[in-house]
Amino acid sequence: MKLVRFYREGELSSIRMSNEEEVIVGVKNLFFDEQLAEEQIMLEIYSQNKGIVSDVDELRLDFDRIYSHKQLRKKALLSGTKIVDSCNHNKDFSIATIIGIKNEQRYLNASFRNFVILSPRHRFLENSNEPMLLAKLKNNNYYLLNAQQSGNDLTIVKKVSNWITKKIFFKTSLK
Repeated sequence: MKLVRFYREGELSSIRMSNEEEVIVGVKNLFFDEQLAEEQIMLEIYSQNKGIVSDVDELRLDFDRIYSHKQLRKKALLSGTKIVDSCNHNKDFSIATIIGIKNEQRYLNASFRNFVILSPRHRFLENSNEPMLLAKLKNNNYYLLNAQQSGNDLTIVKKVSNWITKKIFFKTSLK
């Protein structure tokens, strides 16, 4: 039985590297660019806002994640939070949030600026989830960047009111 070669070495790849060092440098540059983009996002989040708004086409954004300043103030009032600069956040944001921002910036071919968070007003209102991270857009609008990570943002006050409502509903439904 004779083995037949179907491909010649010249047909396998159009990429030509002269030596191993070129391959290693190319791979390192690829990972370095990815890490640099993520670190630039983190630097922007944790630095003081300079009043620069994100230059993003709002028509390409997810409409459900855009808030006006009035809507954001109302949400902050009802959830026991306040709108503050993201540099005042003392904890780290998750890697999923940073990578999500990087992917969204690539998709939109734009960069987000002027980050704010909804931070709890009091210590006892804090929860384990990371706060809502928003980027300021044109026309005094904000875009929610970590919708999947902020998740269930029920505060203690809301949890208690929900519990009372459920108990009242349960008692009245039995009669």
